[in-house]
Amino acid sequence: MLTFICSRNGIFQPNRILRLATLNWAFVCLIVLGGCREKHEWHVPHSAFDVPMPEPLDLRKSMRNLPPDSLAAWQAWKEQTGPFGAAYAEDILRIGDASLPSTVAEFQRFMNHPDVAPIEAAIDTTSGAPESLAQHEERLTAAMQRFHHFFLEAPVPQVVWMNSGFNYAVYPTESYLGVGLEWFLGSDHPIVGTLAPHLFPQYMRNRMQPERVTPTALRGWLLVHFSDPWYRTDRCVDELLYWGKVMFILEQCLPDTPPHLLFDWTAEDMLWAKEHERDVWLELQPQDVLFSSDRTEFGRWFAEGPFTRYGGIPQESPDRLGAYMGWRMVQDFMQQHPDLSFDDLMAITDYQGIVKAYRPE
Repeated sequence: MLTFICSRNGIFQPNRILRLATLNWAFVCLIVLGGCREKHEWHVPHSAFDVPMPEPLDLRKSMRNLPPDSLAAWQAWKEQTGPFGAAYAEDILRIGDASLPSTVAEFQRFMNHPDVAPIEAAIDTTSGAPESLAQHEERLTAAMQRFHHFFLEAPVPQVVWMNSGFNYAVYPTESYLGVGLEWFLGSDHPIVGTLAPHLFPQYMRNRMQPERVTPTALRGWLLVHFSDPWYRTDRCVDELLYWGKVMFILEQCLPDTPPHLLFDWTAEDMLWAKEHERDVWLELQPQDVLFSSDRTEFGRWFAEGPFTRYGGIPQESPDRLGAYMGWRMVQDFMQQHPDLSFDDLMAITDYQGIVKAYRPE
């Protein structure tokens, strides 16, 4: 703070003090007002929420209601579940050839297996309870309606509720969004406590919460949906911006969801990322890091785990900080280009404009 000002000849000049003080105050006001300027928001009209979305498919209900005759059951299963039913049998559960009527009988064995029956019962009272499913469906429907508003020509998937046998929390295809409800029983549920620690480490079990169904499912589908043709794996910066664009769109589809849930983090994780954003950027910005083509090395920025295992990033950090940094870059870029369509955003492959727009918090 200025306490006195002297002219070149050493004579005190109060008028000059007043002029300079006024200029300094004006400069401060510009900084403060600029920093407090209202951020652009991408509003969705009410009419968008009148657009019908595909009716969710409950595979568990379909399996429970199959007729006793194997051939009739097989026909009913194919009619009700379509291509996803085949993927469920052959890829998710891997219990048989979907083209064979005998495979349907394996569904009954699966549902009644001593290890699976308690999981089915747990789903019925937690993530798959009628009131819970209604909430999940309401949130996912609104998110898909927002997505449809932003991408009018893009397909919208049919949500499929399932018990994957702890094989897939999310199984996204272009047309379907399969959600393994057993992955969202609640981190303190007794069944979650019985999961093998070497297959389901503590950080993974901590994330098995019902409120994470919608952001986890939609994030998984968006990552797959945009992968062709926009996913690049050549350099760290390419993956950084792909994740950033997807996370930005996820944020716009779920504007009322706390940001930490978008990343599958805790609120404390998000606070850490915000408080250490500049430090993380200093770790990421060197040319040999940001433009690294060593997939094994730069993949650590995007790997799921208890923390981000890269360089000097401490164990107190959340995982996938590369996704967070990409999101922040795209946020800043879109604030500077609010009229840019989301289709055009996804089509950007030149990193320079987005990276240059970024201002670490």
